[in-house]
Amino acid sequence: MIEDKLTGLQDRASFMTRLKMHCERAITMGHKLGLLVIDLDRFHRINEWFGFGVGDEALRNAAQILTGIARKKDLVARLGSNQFAIAIPGVMNEGHAVLAAAKLARVLEQPLELMGREVTLSASTGIALSPQHSSNFDRLFASAERAMRDARGRGVTYAISNNAEDQENDDALQLEFELESAFASGDLEMYFQPRISLTSRLPVGAEALMRWNSGIRGYVEPEEFVAAGERARLINTMTQWAVNSALQSSIQWPDRFGQQSVAVNLSAAVLADPNLADNIENCLGLWEVPRCSLTLEVTESTALAAPEETFRVFEQLNDIDVKISLDDFGTGYSSLAHFRHIPASEVKLDKSFVQKIVEDSADRKIAGLVIDLAHAFDMSVVAEGVETQETLNLLGDMGCDVAQGFHIARPMCHADYVNWLSDFPH
Repeated sequence: MIEDKLTGLQDRASFMTRLKMHCERAITMGHKLGLLVIDLDRFHRINEWFGFGVGDEALRNAAQILTGIARKKDLVARLGSNQFAIAIPGVMNEGHAVLAAAKLARVLEQPLELMGREVTLSASTGIALSPQHSSNFDRLFASAERAMRDARGRGVTYAISNNAEDQENDDALQLEFELESAFASGDLEMYFQPRISLTSRLPVGAEALMRWNSGIRGYVEPEEFVAAGERARLINTMTQWAVNSALQSSIQWPDRFGQQSVAVNLSAAVLADPNLADNIENCLGLWEVPRCSLTLEVTESTALAAPEETFRVFEQLNDIDVKISLDDFGTGYSSLAHFRHIPASEVKLDKSFVQKIVEDSADRKIAGLVIDLAHAFDMSVVAEGVETQETLNLLGDMGCDVAQGFHIARPMCHADYVNWLSDFPH
């Protein structure tokens, strides 16, 4: 057994090895295992106020207290800094582990005389049980650690792992790992939803939409994996991959209708990247496509959340002839004072207004106002969510410039989109 030199307890590596063995034994024997992860509160202040010598003595006393409340067969360890753990094999139930945490809190209430200083310790303790919360030692430890953070956040001495929350966190973390490997496995793919001009009724481009058909989970909703990408800080990588894939595809499209544009969505996290414009310019140079053929879509709410910073990024993109489109327009609460200065060339009329535009006069009036407003500022208007011929005709009569939606075509893989373009009647 490897010991922590300061306290004489097991160190983290030794403890985790033995915790794994006890988890496996508990499953085999049908027993329960309790785990307490303990964090000494405000320990850094002891070091700051009294010095590291007093801090070290406090850690040694905490180790003695933990050893004193543990049974002989329990495992006690110092995990690092001011964090400790106790594993309780053969625990009867949740209450047994709670009693241990409550006893620890009571003992720590007693002031300690350390090198001539009176010090009072307190701790936040997280409790998890195997197999109730997890039969895997790593996940069990993570559950107890999350419970410890929960206790500290709520200002209580201990908290018990939340099974549903732990499962949700485990699933979210697993999704992040799977997403990272999806780039290498080729599970990610770009789909394309066509757009047509409402003047000529001919194709003018497509919106590129990332799709993930996981070999493990099957189809994963874009909202779900984009959120996972943001949590795992993969979103910039995902965006660069999406732009490169979209541009690479666009140079293979049949040249029957003149230059076609491709639109790629940007998340709020990507806009914060100071290298965004340089990265986009590199993508354009790599595939040697005309710069004006790329449009980047940003939701209205994202664009106007921090207008000064966002507009600065838009201007950098405009400088390299990349178009900016305001997505989901009309669903936020835009200030016209901001709108008149926004460096965008296009607005997308949200489908919530488009889908009932024929029968709902209020939606029709809103759509008309958006079209007139955009045109007044030299912006084109794309209507999304067009599902009927009647809607398409009405939007054309109202002066809308471009449309996309299921009535025109659903999103499709690149090969199908090439065939769709090739077969489209001229």
